[in-house]
Amino acid sequence: MIRDMLRFAIWGVSSRKTEIIESLHDFGVLHLDFPRSTDMSTPHLDKLRLLRGKLLGMLESLEWKEWASLKDSDIEHARKSMRLPLDEIISEVNESLDQFSDRLISTLNERNSLQELHHKLKRSQDILFHFHSFIKEETSQGVFVSLWWVERENIPEILSTLRNEIVQATPAKDREYLRHHSYRHSGDETLLAISVLGQDADVVSRVLVSYDAIRWKAPAGFEREVLLDSVDAIKEEISVIPRRLEELQVNLRETALTWGPKFAALYILADEKLEALLVENAAHSLDDAFLIEGWIPGDELELTVVRLKEQFGGNVFIQWRYPSAEEWNYVPTSLSNRALFKPFEIFLKLLQPPRYKTADPTAVIALFFPFFAGCMVGDMGYGALILLLGLWLYGKKKKKILSNVGYIFIFLAFWSIFWGAAYGEFFGDLAHRLFHLNPLWLERSHAVMPVMIFTVVLGAAHIILGLLIGFYEGVKTKNRHVWMEKAGNLLVIFALICALVGLKGWLPESFFTMAISLLILGLVFLIAGGGIGGLVESFGSLGNILSYVRIAAIGLSSAILALVASKFVDVFGLSILGLFLALCIHLLNFVLAIGGSSIHAARLHYVEFMGKFYVGGGKNYRPFSRRRELRWKKE
Repeated sequence: MIRDMLRFAIWGVSSRKTEIIESLHDFGVLHLDFPRSTDMSTPHLDKLRLLRGKLLGMLESLEWKEWASLKDSDIEHARKSMRLPLDEIISEVNESLDQFSDRLISTLNERNSLQELHHKLKRSQDILFHFHSFIKEETSQGVFVSLWWVERENIPEILSTLRNEIVQATPAKDREYLRHHSYRHSGDETLLAISVLGQDADVVSRVLVSYDAIRWKAPAGFEREVLLDSVDAIKEEISVIPRRLEELQVNLRETALTWGPKFAALYILADEKLEALLVENAAHSLDDAFLIEGWIPGDELELTVVRLKEQFGGNVFIQWRYPSAEEWNYVPTSLSNRALFKPFEIFLKLLQPPRYKTADPTAVIALFFPFFAGCMVGDMGYGALILLLGLWLYGKKKKKILSNVGYIFIFLAFWSIFWGAAYGEFFGDLAHRLFHLNPLWLERSHAVMPVMIFTVVLGAAHIILGLLIGFYEGVKTKNRHVWMEKAGNLLVIFALICALVGLKGWLPESFFTMAISLLILGLVFLIAGGGIGGLVESFGSLGNILSYVRIAAIGLSSAILALVASKFVDVFGLSILGLFLALCIHLLNFVLAIGGSSIHAARLHYVEFMGKFYVGGGKNYRPFSRRRELRWKKE
């Protein structure tokens, strides 16, 4: 349900302005409707923004992301240390951060330099690997070897020119010496190894440079006159760097574990203080008094008033009133559902919040979503596995989303087991084969039509419920177009139901006449409420009802796939291959059952059901509060 909200105004004396705002911050119930402008600038605000940015940058440098593991004790410890005047706190924290930052930056720079060097050395080693045999063989003969980056298409011309130059420079009594080896590194990048006598080294340099070739060199510090010596130096350094990197990484992890929670707590407190200062500066000031206005849940009013009066007595004057209908579009929406239904609020996170004073579908989703999804799964064995998965996820209390998903899976598992008993399915027909288990209702893989009819009837009931809620909302808000259109849709659906029942002969023929009357009346309401659009909406409602056949279709495909798994055992017997294939099919079917049933059950609610009444566009209730529980996660 959506909580009733009240317009709440506090007049206070300016001398106690900071204290009153701090108390409101502690209470954490007042939704302030004036913008806390990020453009507002004062010396204190600017200093706090800078401090908050430094803290966040420090956390990112430490690669600390464990916001969910932050404890209330960490926050409270940091809060106690910030009792000094704001200027002193900012100065001390900044000084500590600067000292810590110097040490951290030094460690990070060393790590980054080592990582960069390791990358360069690995790249050099990869290159030299392709020339190692060539270099080793040539070096053993006492000749000069050099490596050059060249354009691949120039290699024949380079070698021809180089040979001619060497021949001309070689005395007649001696024999010229030239050997080469090329390697295409990536794309058009090609390395050319040239081996010549030492006396021809200058010729090689002159010719290669004339073709815009670039000599390959080992990274700085690892260059040697003999390439093989460079290879050995690179290999030795590559074996050392990972150990040093691991030492630095361990040091950084320990630093993050020690200082991450402290910096995160300080970041949260700086953010809180910044928010409080923004509120303080944005509050309306009138001479010796100030005014703060906002929205407060009705069930929080009495306690808030008592606490303010106890703390500030006559220094505060409080007023409240119910919002007028014209203000409903601006009132924030706060959901308050029973603990049984609360985890299902996750479905509304994908939509805009419902507007104030409209319908909250959470309770209805909690009833029908697991019912529909369980009907699609319809297998006791899969239901048992979903139950185990749900219990495991539900136990992850630190991750609220996973815990809520686990809670929903538990309900889904219950209905899957229920429908599995109705259909007589336990991993397909395994229970029937082993224990001669028979369905309590029918076997859906054979009785297709009854299941389809049942799902259409189920869809009609669900759509009628949605239209009834929409009709009630239209009457409540005095929106004639809405309630007349919903009433027209309801009458048309009831008319068709009466007509079908009459044609079947289950009721007297006079009901057919009643169906015609209802149809005419429904069309009148539709045209009066929505015109031609109302008629189109009526056809859409009928299509929505038929779309619930997907419950039967998806369930039937799941049942058939489970039977296929058993057929592999029939074909291959109780062999390793037969059991392996059967398990693979069951695993695939299990994943599809969870995914398909959840997606389609959600679609039936989002599109077919909630489309009949849900009004989005509301404002989230965001109280002016300190970071408690898991709300301190960085967004």
